[in-house]
Amino acid sequence: MRNSIHLAISAVALLVATMLFFEWRSERHDRAQLQATLAAAEQSIQRATASQQLRDKQLTDTVAKLETLKSTVRSQQQVLAHLPDVLPLPTPLRQTSAPPLATIEIEPPSGPPGSAQKPTAPQPQGTTIPNEDLKPLYDFAVDCKACQAKLATAASDLADEKTKTQNLSRERDAALKLARGGSLRQRMTRALKWFVIGAIVGTAAAKSH
Repeated sequence: MRNSIHLAISAVALLVATMLFFEWRSERHDRAQLQATLAAAEQSIQRATASQQLRDKQLTDTVAKLETLKSTVRSQQQVLAHLPDVLPLPTPLRQTSAPPLATIEIEPPSGPPGSAQKPTAPQPQGTTIPNEDLKPLYDFAVDCKACQAKLATAASDLADEKTKTQNLSRERDAALKLARGGSLRQRMTRALKWFVIGAIVGTAAAKSH
């Protein structure tokens, strides 16, 4: 009788030790998985932050170069030479010399003397831009170029901020899951294991009595 009791106690102790070992290994696995999740999320956040910093630096350099162009490009020839860089047009603007006004006298086919047709000037072709409007036009095109660069940078920064927010949410969820003892299935499995151990210990204690 005593031997059977000792055997039952030894079996229960071995079972408890086995369950504790598997519990420790499961917890270690969960912690390793959490650390891997946190490391991956942290790397993604660092990459997004580095991209934002590099992009912001490039934007600062671009805006500075554009502002320099506005202050250095002043003459009509300079504006016409640099305008295609900031404002691509189907036909680039070019400087032309205005032709002198011509007069044409046409003799009337018939009629009294002195009824000759009045001189007429040729009709202008196309659209002319006054010289004093070239510099404001160039500055406006440079400002548009800077606005486009800022808009593109802001859109990319917004995408990186969304990535960082998603990774922070993953870190939070993983930490909360570990604090609660794992997922719902893991908690139920763990509770069932200890219930079985308790039942075995109770049965062994009842037999010993």
